[in-house]
Amino acid sequence: MRRQAIISLFFLGTFSSIHAFVVGIMTKSPISSSFSSSSSSSHFPRTNAVPLLFLSAIGEGDTVVVVGGSGGVGQLVSRKLAQAGYFVRVTSRNNPSTTDTNPNLTSTKLDLVKGSDQELQQAIQGAAALVISVGTTAFPTLKWKGGNTPQAIDDIAVTRLAYAASALQSLKRIVLVTSIGVDRTDQMPFFILNLFGVLDAKKKGEEAVRKAANENIDYAIIRPGRLIGGPFTNLDVAKLLQLKGGAENGVTVAAGDVLLGDCKRDACAEAIVQCLTNAACSNVEFSIVSNENETAWSVEQWTSAFQRM
Repeated sequence: MRRQAIISLFFLGTFSSIHAFVVGIMTKSPISSSFSSSSSSSHFPRTNAVPLLFLSAIGEGDTVVVVGGSGGVGQLVSRKLAQAGYFVRVTSRNNPSTTDTNPNLTSTKLDLVKGSDQELQQAIQGAAALVISVGTTAFPTLKWKGGNTPQAIDDIAVTRLAYAASALQSLKRIVLVTSIGVDRTDQMPFFILNLFGVLDAKKKGEEAVRKAANENIDYAIIRPGRLIGGPFTNLDVAKLLQLKGGAENGVTVAAGDVLLGDCKRDACAEAIVQCLTNAACSNVEFSIVSNENETAWSVEQWTSAFQRM
């Protein structure tokens, strides 16, 4: 028993060291094959007066299902959408409380690993848009308990969701959140991050979402840098509308998978909302990191960025 504990501590320390090393490299300044809000502003003036539903791909009153809605990014996305007039259905493995005062926000329990195909279909039934913001740790931790491995979540579960979504007549758009590095697993630091296959699994999930797209359903794949900042996870739905998290800082985005750096959760959430509501965000794939030297983007700046992808 003692020997097993020592071995466990050794591996825990090893993974912690690896994680610290990877984070140190990933937080370097983003490379230059991208554009920030300042580069967009030469085409469009900055303004904070543009309504959220400008060039809307989905309409006010539509239902948006947020799978992984109890996570940090999912919480912010759900709050913003509910306040904008969308009906938001949050799914979570641990069914969150539904004591929220906003009638636009509901929740349903959904176990992505153990749930049946029928349960997945019921959870997303009637949705005009589907947000998939799920994941687990890159290295073995207690979060893998119950089979919640990267392969089970980022590959198999996302693939099943995409397949179920492709049959929905009501669905207009799928937005999938993955990670930078999915196309660079042979490069540092992503080679280390992918030791247990997390980036490979996310890439398979991306492939499934692309296959789900058709003449009625388009998609967006967002690859954020290392997610930082609040809100943190395990808050119930009753607290969603009390969370702070407007995108206070600008971002750098680039088509494909080319950036390095951190991404604030509020910035990632704003990108998701823009992908849902902006018609220009159709069948696009991009990486995103926070840019502390810029202010939050206007809708016009997001539109310009999407049109150049």
